[in-house]
Amino acid sequence: MRALTDLRKLRHVIGVAEAQSFTGAAQALAITQSALTKSVAEVEGIVGMALFERLPRGVRLTEAGQRFIPRARQLLADSQELLAEMNQLQSLASGLLRIGITPAAFVSFLESTVSAFAQVYPGVRVQVVHGSAESIIQQVAVGDLDLVVGAVNMIGPLRTHALTDLRLSVIAGKHHPLAQDAAPTPAQLLSYPLIMPAGGLNVDAQLLQAYRDAGLTPEPPQYVCDHFPLVRALLNVTDAVSPVVTFGAPEGRFGDAFHIFENVLQLPPPQLGIGTSPQREPSPAMRAFIDIFRSFLRDAAA
Repeated sequence: MRALTDLRKLRHVIGVAEAQSFTGAAQALAITQSALTKSVAEVEGIVGMALFERLPRGVRLTEAGQRFIPRARQLLADSQELLAEMNQLQSLASGLLRIGITPAAFVSFLESTVSAFAQVYPGVRVQVVHGSAESIIQQVAVGDLDLVVGAVNMIGPLRTHALTDLRLSVIAGKHHPLAQDAAPTPAQLLSYPLIMPAGGLNVDAQLLQAYRDAGLTPEPPQYVCDHFPLVRALLNVTDAVSPVVTFGAPEGRFGDAFHIFENVLQLPPPQLGIGTSPQREPSPAMRAFIDIFRSFLRDAAA
């Protein structure tokens, strides 16, 4: 049996059933009676049975027609509901956006963007998760996440949308022994305990070389932590130091609470980017999120 895929012809059949007349249905549907008769005949040919019994005046449904019409109405209703749902997704009146972050320390970069997205598109649900680069990349690749925000050189297997260069500095508590030193050396700074995010900043090789250049034996981080309030607490009660990345000058975010060491460790700053699956085209929600993120970065750089 041929597939019945022409919804227009289903409407024609339903129109005849409701009008109980080809003449009345043709007038209601604003088509010629010959075109209507052809549509009904084609549907009857596909199902292999007559749907209407022709009477001297008008028509009535056959047994097959009585079974056909309710299902045809449901099919049209389902198609209209489907189109309405797709229109909502296209207009971002509804939907779901799943965002991964790696390392978790980068979550602060999303605060303004996610807040702005939620204001502009309140009907779209947003999920934000963080994890290792390997885990997040895999989830994006298989479709469990829509995109990942992270360092470009850590999300390379995905389709990468570069956003901006980040600025890398080192912070410590205000009380730190080097806080009064106008020009500490890398060896002095690296002699203190180090706090690093669990996901790293992808500067491990460069950091290892910095230890060697300073004549020091490389040491693993004393503390590994993604939760910045805990990092703040550790900096305030120990002599540890922590690399941090910012959009611009770190003073705006860290100047009041921490001592900032700039240009002491010559580590390459990461580039912030968004990764999406190479196998899937970005959804309207993903494109809108990326546009808002880029707009926010332009405003921050101005």
